[in-house]
Amino acid sequence: MTKRTILRSITIAAAAALLSACHGGGAGGALPMAQGAGGGMQTYHGPATLAVAWNQQILQSKATYLGPATVAGNITLNVQPQLRNAPGLLAYARSTGDPHSGNYRHWLTPQQIGMMYGASGAAIATAGKYFAGYHLSTGTWPQHLTMVVSGTQANVEAAFGTKFGYWQLQTSVGPIKVLGPAPDAPPHFASALPVVSVMNMVGFHPAHTYIERPAGVAGAGYSAPLLRNAFDYAHLINNGYRGQGINVGIIGTGPISPDDVPAYALASGTNLYASVVQKNVIAQPANAQNNGTGTGTFDPYPGGLQTPPPVTGPCGNQYVADPSATCNPEDGEAQLDTEQQAGLAPGATVDFYLAYNTQDCVYYGCAAGSTGVEGIYLTDDEIQQVIADDVVDTLSLSFGLGEPYAECNAGCYFDASGNGPGPDEMAALAAEGVTVFVSSGDNGAYQCDNGGYPATSQCASYPATDPSAIAVGGVNAPFTNSGQLQPGEQITAWGENTTWGGDGYFDNSPGSGGGPSLFFPAPSWQSAAPIGATMRETPDISLLADPNTGPMMLMYADYIPGYFFASGGTSAAAPEMAAMFADFLSACKANSTCAHAHGSGTYGYRWGIAAAPALYAIAQGESGYGTQAACAGGTSGSIYDVCAGSNGTNSNGTVYTGFQTGPGYDMVTGVGVPFGARMAQALFTYCSCGTLNLP
Repeated sequence: MTKRTILRSITIAAAAALLSACHGGGAGGALPMAQGAGGGMQTYHGPATLAVAWNQQILQSKATYLGPATVAGNITLNVQPQLRNAPGLLAYARSTGDPHSGNYRHWLTPQQIGMMYGASGAAIATAGKYFAGYHLSTGTWPQHLTMVVSGTQANVEAAFGTKFGYWQLQTSVGPIKVLGPAPDAPPHFASALPVVSVMNMVGFHPAHTYIERPAGVAGAGYSAPLLRNAFDYAHLINNGYRGQGINVGIIGTGPISPDDVPAYALASGTNLYASVVQKNVIAQPANAQNNGTGTGTFDPYPGGLQTPPPVTGPCGNQYVADPSATCNPEDGEAQLDTEQQAGLAPGATVDFYLAYNTQDCVYYGCAAGSTGVEGIYLTDDEIQQVIADDVVDTLSLSFGLGEPYAECNAGCYFDASGNGPGPDEMAALAAEGVTVFVSSGDNGAYQCDNGGYPATSQCASYPATDPSAIAVGGVNAPFTNSGQLQPGEQITAWGENTTWGGDGYFDNSPGSGGGPSLFFPAPSWQSAAPIGATMRETPDISLLADPNTGPMMLMYADYIPGYFFASGGTSAAAPEMAAMFADFLSACKANSTCAHAHGSGTYGYRWGIAAAPALYAIAQGESGYGTQAACAGGTSGSIYDVCAGSNGTNSNGTVYTGFQTGPGYDMVTGVGVPFGARMAQALFTYCSCGTLNLP
């Protein structure tokens, strides 16, 4: 079995925190909207020294300096300005999911997020003026959570007070050369600056897209109509709740072909499929011409972000993330995501967000002739664009990395307390009411397996562990052609019990990702009984992922006729769940009580992170749920309690213990497997919205 593994710069392999004197304030409790931002600008004193944890703890202690780096093109960095009230944003996001809070399902616009919690216009202007003084271009978005900064190597080095060099890091799996330059000394600014972190300074840490391709499996995988029947999407779809009026978003990991989804539908035997709209990611400079918002068309390409080039067809490496004039292949992950959502929420609009940066190529070690990088290298920019657009109702992310790589000892996506740019952007999505579904990973309990951490160290995947997201694990589901469980079979965890350990290498031993977070406390729906967790546990829920019983996938419709095959991974489960929830949201939107009893404004029908406690409550309210007697008792309920299998793994004959399924919640399949129409009806009951009319 071959798994696609990619390095991506979103891992934020170098991040910087200002000295404590430069940090913003803000209360940690939930803030009613009327209270405003809190916090506010601070007075800055003296030069701001940037203390880069990655540089100090990893480069200087564990790596060998190879010499100065020479970057022929531009360097692009994502910079986080000092926010007015980052703790308040996290608290507000949590409160929108609490039925006892006055903020329950009350959503903010990106402009409100920017004014209440994001960086002030003064902070954006101060940082922008500083970088402009070094001939660097900047762009941002109206929520003011990050800025894009781009320019030549010499100008970036001057602005950040450091030089770039190449390094070789010795890990438990051998030496790894940093794929891009890394600072050879802790960066610092020439004057005090309202900036709290600098992302993408080192292109090193490995990240995965969670897609699997089976080897030697007969057949082309489960079609969209079969999956609709198997997981009870059909009862919603056939009664008119097919995602109409709902926007389902995808964070793109690479380019797609617009002709593949219609060809996939034709191969599936259905004329019901959603339209796919590619949304290109363009930040804007904050200036007087757009009132300091960082929106508009004054500068069409700040920071190097431009319209992605079209697919050229297959070429030498079909997973190339740095396109050239002659080679820009389709991305398998992106095709799987769009096809699953288009087939399972056929009335929705699928918004596919894709970023392309012409100025990042040399910096991240692109192939000769490359014209930039796109997709998985730039998913932070894509998420920022989703927040800025505020049109997506539910969103799927099919990638991640082991938490220790994301924390400040390595990547600094967040610090040891779980605060940082990653949680801020996920909280902003939750504050807008976007329900975010994230793949929990494909290496069982060992998401850190392939980057130098010992294979025996269990760890979960981020952003699946983020408390503002719903983590989606995977199962094996042996269905008949009509979508019924095969006689004598049951739904089981995807793991060694269903798929032998890949090709013998630890980073290709498949299984449903899951385990406890090392950094994030358990949200209320997990800390309460009967789970009683202390730290955030993943996954929350599961859907089809085992490629041996996986969904059909099609690629290169314009180039290779009939090129479809079975696929899998939690990359399949996350968009499946997003599509199921989109079908429910179309029913909610059509019901005045569901759409307006709790929700506010234009998007009152949205559920955001409120979907998570609802799914837990529904599962725990099922008759006999969590008891051995009811365990895996059939598919008649809204959520199927999976009680067979584990997410341990086998590497070259060595068994590494994972977590075990069992009655009730477990860190392999979460609360279990949802069934569309029955889940939708249970959600109507949960919100006291009456009865969903499903004859």
